[in-house]
Amino acid sequence: MNRIFHDYLDKFVIVYLDDILIFSKTVEEHVAHLDKVLSLLRQHKFKINGEKCEFGRKRVLYLGHEISVEGLKPDDAKVASIRDWPHSQSATEMRSFLGMTGYYRNFVENYSIVAAPLTDLTRLDTPWEWTERCEAAFRHLKHALTHYKVLKLLDPEKPFIVTTDASQYGIGTVLAQQEGKKLRSVEYMSKKMPSQKLAKSTYEKELYAVYKALTHWRDYLLGRFFILRTDHQTQGWMRTQPVLSDALKRWIEVIEQYDFEPQYIKGEYNKVADALSRRPDFSGALITEFGLADNVTQSMVEAYHEDPFMSEIIRRLEAKDKVTSVEFELVNGLLFLEKAGNKRLCVPNSDSLRRLFSGECHDATDHFEYKKTAANLLQRFWWPTMMRDAQLYVETCQVCQRDKPRTQAPLGLLKPLPIPERPGESLSMDFMDTLVTSKNGMRHIFVIVDRFSKNARLVAMSETARTEYVIRIFKENWVRDFGLPKSIISDRDVRFTSELWKAAAAEQGTQLQMTSGNHPEANGQAEQLNRAVQHLLRHYIKPNQVDWDEKLALIASLYNNAVHSATGVSPNILLLTFKRTVEGRCCRAGNPMIED
Repeated sequence: MNRIFHDYLDKFVIVYLDDILIFSKTVEEHVAHLDKVLSLLRQHKFKINGEKCEFGRKRVLYLGHEISVEGLKPDDAKVASIRDWPHSQSATEMRSFLGMTGYYRNFVENYSIVAAPLTDLTRLDTPWEWTERCEAAFRHLKHALTHYKVLKLLDPEKPFIVTTDASQYGIGTVLAQQEGKKLRSVEYMSKKMPSQKLAKSTYEKELYAVYKALTHWRDYLLGRFFILRTDHQTQGWMRTQPVLSDALKRWIEVIEQYDFEPQYIKGEYNKVADALSRRPDFSGALITEFGLADNVTQSMVEAYHEDPFMSEIIRRLEAKDKVTSVEFELVNGLLFLEKAGNKRLCVPNSDSLRRLFSGECHDATDHFEYKKTAANLLQRFWWPTMMRDAQLYVETCQVCQRDKPRTQAPLGLLKPLPIPERPGESLSMDFMDTLVTSKNGMRHIFVIVDRFSKNARLVAMSETARTEYVIRIFKENWVRDFGLPKSIISDRDVRFTSELWKAAAAEQGTQLQMTSGNHPEANGQAEQLNRAVQHLLRHYIKPNQVDWDEKLALIASLYNNAVHSATGVSPNILLLTFKRTVEGRCCRAGNPMIED
């Protein structure tokens, strides 16, 4: 069916197995659409059962949903069965209930977070125990699905608005569109927070929520402009981090593919979590958890008065300052900071106290390395220079220095690439994956950069292009006009490490210099050009992405005729007006990069 209606899918036809749905804006248009569908079925010798067909309906039941001009909502019969669902007595019955409600999770805001206690009951390593939390979640899901919001039918002509939020329990995201003055939801998406991310910072959780939302709605969002709303300024936080983990790098790489305007809004989604964490008995229990002796508690209180920074915070709290009380709380003379969903003890500027707590998180936990020590500190304590102090404590721990072997190889000296003396002497090369296959079958861009003039050549190529083709287009797009380079800088792509490429380079006397694995910065000029090309392409391929290869000539022209910050002139001027010294270089017969 998908093959038969390929040209009309999602334009006015939707097909699921043998169910066909035809939709139109007017009666006249609907008649024309219906005629096309019936003609195609007749042409391919398909018969329809008239008793099972409905024509000219303004609302229709399709795959358990009711579709009408008002929007999308669950089938009333299915909603009634969820409303009357009895209490589950086993994990198998609970899976059936979650299977039914999960089918309509798009209608429930923060579904994964709400259903978390019930989902935990279905795990093999969890004994069956129906608690008050399970009862509350069971009732909440029933209420949410019997008092649902009618979702707006997606309009591809209107811009999208994505709202994300994260807490220590999970993430919740909403895809919405404007309808008049009202913002209507198109779909909800939520996920439980993975256990390995529970100890992460709030900004990392928020970034994880953005990453999950964009990948979930990739088909709607990639290649078009939209608005992203979040209650944390995650974009600014990313730029201030000196070191990013591999996971954060992967998320950021995906997020940067999208064209959106970030908007900061105040948090309004974690009221329940905030209320639970602000119970009067919660902070008192923290002091018991820390097990602070009376003399240590007294030392803490005294040290607060000697620390100008924390004494100012205490003064504002005592003056009932609302801004300060959002993050800090004073309990029995001890100061606590609320971050990432939990409260941490603030340690004043006292070397003995800070070393005491650092020792508790390092010496008393088998002398783990800096990262685990810092993670232990982050869960329970806070002071302004805590990360730096933790690293210093671990590096100067006598037990670690004496007993732990050093496994890291000594670092070598940095060797910057020599600056070429003239154009065409040294080139940087790379293959950039656009992640989108054009209508001409192209997906990669072969990037060639002259390291002296910064002049660039951009050539579209298919994902399966072989080394022979790469050599040919290199000859046609560079060697024919500017001659052979003395050196080529590249990564370790299989085409650059192939024997054919090495043989061609050896024949022409070109030295190949390849970067080491996982260090693309060593080929910096090509990587910088990749970013510039991505940035320029975004302006010329919205909303259609399949013709990006036809825009490459324009992109290359814009880049080569713009003044480069490193040289002060445009790459074209420097390449084409530089006084050349012609060298006699012998070209052996049989060189695949040289014309006969």
